Amino acid sequence: MLFGLGMTAEASPVRERYQQAEQALKKNELARFEQLRQGLDGYPLTVYLDYQYLADRMNQLTTARVQQFMRRYPDSLQADRLERQYLFRLAREQRWREFLELYPALPNSIELQCAHYRAKWTTGDRATAIAGAERLWLHGYSRPDACDPLFDAWKNVGGRSDDHVWRRMELAYEAGQSSLIGYLSRQLSPGARPAGEWLSSLDANPGQLGKPEQVRAGSGRHKAAVSLALARLADSEPELVMSLYPKYQRSLGLSPEQVARVERRLAQRLMFNRTRDYRGWLDSRVPVVGDAELFELRARLAIWEQDWSHLLGWIDRLPEEARRDSRWLYWRGRALAAQRRTNEADTAWQEAARSRDYYGFLAAQQSRREFSLQKKPLSPAPSWAAAAARWPALLRVEEWMARGDKAAARSEWYHLLGKVDEQAGVELGSLALSRGWYDKSILASIRVQAWDHLELRFPVVYRDIFQRQARRLGLDESTLFAIARQESAFYEQARSPVGAGGLMQLMPATARETARKHGISQYRHPTDVYRPDINVQLGSSYFKELLVRYGDNRIPAIAAYNAGPGRINRWLRDSGSRPMDVWVENIPYRETRGYVQNVLAFSVIYQDMLGQPKSFLKPAELSHVY
Repeated sequence: MLFGLGMTAEASPVRERYQQAEQALKKNELARFEQLRQGLDGYPLTVYLDYQYLADRMNQLTTARVQQFMRRYPDSLQADRLERQYLFRLAREQRWREFLELYPALPNSIELQCAHYRAKWTTGDRATAIAGAERLWLHGYSRPDACDPLFDAWKNVGGRSDDHVWRRMELAYEAGQSSLIGYLSRQLSPGARPAGEWLSSLDANPGQLGKPEQVRAGSGRHKAAVSLALARLADSEPELVMSLYPKYQRSLGLSPEQVARVERRLAQRLMFNRTRDYRGWLDSRVPVVGDAELFELRARLAIWEQDWSHLLGWIDRLPEEARRDSRWLYWRGRALAAQRRTNEADTAWQEAARSRDYYGFLAAQQSRREFSLQKKPLSPAPSWAAAAARWPALLRVEEWMARGDKAAARSEWYHLLGKVDEQAGVELGSLALSRGWYDKSILASIRVQAWDHLELRFPVVYRDIFQRQARRLGLDESTLFAIARQESAFYEQARSPVGAGGLMQLMPATARETARKHGISQYRHPTDVYRPDINVQLGSSYFKELLVRYGDNRIPAIAAYNAGPGRINRWLRDSGSRPMDVWVENIPYRETRGYVQNVLAFSVIYQDMLGQPKSFLKPAELSHVY
């Protein structure tokens, strides 16, 4: 018998029985637990009970019992968890053949990967084990202690050399892992140890390179250490390094690769600093030592300086795939238009306008074209009975939702999506949408990359609340929807790593102050931000404050919603009056830059979803200087 939300009267006693069984298991009242468990075979969450019973007895489990559980609940999150825990036990007990029989593929966990290669070693596949040990060991951060036996075995057969140690020291240096550098230095042979000590010394104080006359030529590793330290010093003192590195290039004979390492970091820092100093050097060296990242930085600097005559040349240095992206097609058109090459500009913008994103919409507006939404029709949702029979995890999702545990429901849903293809993911998304599981329809579209299924990606959620706040405060309803979609993907219980919560992701202090200033009396406790009606009141009122602060201009207001008004005020003060597109392109924080672009683009999509006329930037926003 299957229990669902449509069987509330029948399911309630079963839920109560389940809770009693949970309590009995926690108290280790096994006789009572087994009695209660007998009536729960058809209840969707019984897998959690069975898992907990076995997990509590991990040291007594057999491989056969674990495999039995996995066969019984093959689609469950708990089957994966039990298998993982049991693999750790097999590794601790060095039962390597059983380990590989249970899980022959390479696990995701680094610790279990080490166990996998130890198992390969013990069962005779040493070539695979040695290759795996080397790959795992060459890393700039510490590895789990459980990997040490594998690394020791590799070392003991002569697999680890001074070259390996030095390569890892370089990785650790670039990762800023000082303690690992010191540890690795002591692993070098006596003849190689002076170079390791030199790198440790430069890690502690790269500024000592300011006296080239005191640095003597040494081994190739000494030179490598100098190049690493110069590259790090370039981040904080580029002018100093600009004068130092040619001296070291001559006195130590730095290799072309070592010089390129320093020059790349110097070029990056000079561009971040937006300095015109050393511009001749920069533009002569970036084409020689640059990569796609540096070419993009140089193009962005040309945009910042509105150097349209040279921007095209930097765009042309980007990889072909990047040049075809709507971003660089837009900027190609912008540069061509600035040079009055109108037809060529229109051609670039026409191609960019085919994209459903910030740059595509910007190109469409600039060239007076329709916005391209590329919207696929909503696929019909399968019947609940058919879907539940095909994906039993749905019953667990439904039951967790009925019990009010949205986090557990979301975990089950995400796990299910990891096991289906795109077509099935779209069907599940449509099913979620039909049941009002809006955050789950969005998750489905993202997990299977169903980007054109806009009704799954951009559902209209809590419309009465958003519409009421938009009318009350004189705001664009579509912009409020776009902010909430970007902030939380409509997961009401969303909580950021820094503590922002709810649909519109408000920090506790911001929520408290906004409630006080706007008389939102329903807000009494920090947990109230997880109530959609209160959260949208708070978020929309705070956004209104920002709009007033920035003269009803959404662009700095959206940026401030993400990064805070203090940063935006500073960026505006230092920008020197740039056009809108130039200012947005050069927002210093990548996260905020993407945030502004997404919210603006999402607002167009939500205009379509809400049945409103579509527009992108308001004339005042586009013509304003920032």
